[in-house]
Amino acid sequence: MIKTKMGIAKKVTLIILMTTFFTGLIGCFLTFFDMEKFRIFVSVFTPMFSIMIISIGGNSLAEKLKGKKDV
Repeated sequence: MIKTKMGIAKKVTLIILMTTFFTGLIGCFLTFFDMEKFRIFVSVFTPMFSIMIISIGGNSLAEKLKGKKDV
């Protein structure tokens, strides 16, 4: 079994964010796609997206601080 450095939570977070981004990017070119409803959808989930991004950054910072603790 191959072990990756990137954890499953980080992968899931990035997949969710990329899916949301590409949905909006592709949807803005389609006439039948209601961007106003998509904007409302994204605004509802913005706090969750923000927390997910902050957790990735916090975990990265914690790992860097653990590595520098021995110095």
